[in-house]
Amino acid sequence: MPRKILVVAGSGSAVDFIEVPADNEHELQQVMLSHPQLIPTKDLGLDNDLLVVGRETALASGSIDLLCLSSSGEVVIVEFKTGPKNPDFRHSLAQVIDYGSDIWRLSDWKEFDQGLVHRYLNGPRVDAAFKGCKDLEAAARRAWSLDDQQWQALVSRLDKVLETGDFHFVVAAQRFTDAMRGSVDYLNETARMGRYFLVELIRLDGRGQKAYAAQVVQRPGRRVGSGGSLSRASEDDFLARIGDSDYRDAMSELFANVAALGLSMAWGSKGASIRLKSPDRDEPISVGWVFLFGDQWTWAKHVTLGVDTNTLVNHPTVAPAILKFCTTVKAVAGAQLAGGKSNAAVFDPPAFVFAHAELIEALAALATDIENVQEP
Repeated sequence: MPRKILVVAGSGSAVDFIEVPADNEHELQQVMLSHPQLIPTKDLGLDNDLLVVGRETALASGSIDLLCLSSSGEVVIVEFKTGPKNPDFRHSLAQVIDYGSDIWRLSDWKEFDQGLVHRYLNGPRVDAAFKGCKDLEAAARRAWSLDDQQWQALVSRLDKVLETGDFHFVVAAQRFTDAMRGSVDYLNETARMGRYFLVELIRLDGRGQKAYAAQVVQRPGRRVGSGGSLSRASEDDFLARIGDSDYRDAMSELFANVAALGLSMAWGSKGASIRLKSPDRDEPISVGWVFLFGDQWTWAKHVTLGVDTNTLVNHPTVAPAILKFCTTVKAVAGAQLAGGKSNAAVFDPPAFVFAHAELIEALAALATDIENVQEP
């Protein structure tokens, strides 16, 4: 049944809009290309409107329809399905994965900026609001009024996303079949990196006027939380690579308590971050990291508990509780200061085995403190 919307003007007059098929998928594609703010960022788990950093930009595998960035450094790759059949959808899905592989080859945010963003900002398809911006920093500061700490947090996360390939892949179309939804479910449950979304584009007509809307109709499910099948598989693989049985048992106990406390594990190619929900942002904040010997991310290695100070500035409501947690873990025997732009402590395997029960208690206290925080 077609959806209806009643629009009431300031004068009190009302117009009925009813959902109708678009003349073709290309019409809807052009609307979203011109008005990317239609992308439902909250349903993608992101904050604020997205910043377009590429529009029909050439990559090794083709021209990407839309390349966007969130205010926290997440990369969003959008491809439009231009035909009604399953092969058209499979082509679109393959394209976003190909584009992801092209972008993943960029070494860091500076190469992303120089190789992609500069071309867009200095090209003919740039939004009028960003003309005159010569690089990513100028565009991001104009889009979100970022201060220096927020800018550093953005590029820190962007570097991590580029390293792991943990992109947001979006296929947009007027309609999706059950088979298409099933394909996206499969990818979200089995792929180690990347999150896949289907966005339905809607046209509504009323009294000679047109309206357009977009909604997410398929998204990652269990994988986002701590108990999903992919999280379980990554956890088992991680534990299987730990040779020392005491260290493996202590790590397994940590993972079990993270799940029991309602926190989540976000797995990457080398390790995972421990995240908690914050009322300040749709995206969770990381308060811990785990890596095998020899692997690390900037200042985080082994078992690291604490926070990235650049990220914390975006979470003022939970900041007091997290800072209390940081003070607690840094006082635990065996803690080594993480350094860099962190307020965190590193525990090597022997130190973690010795102190893991105390550290789990600190996480439990943090979870309780966060639960008692009132939303702003």
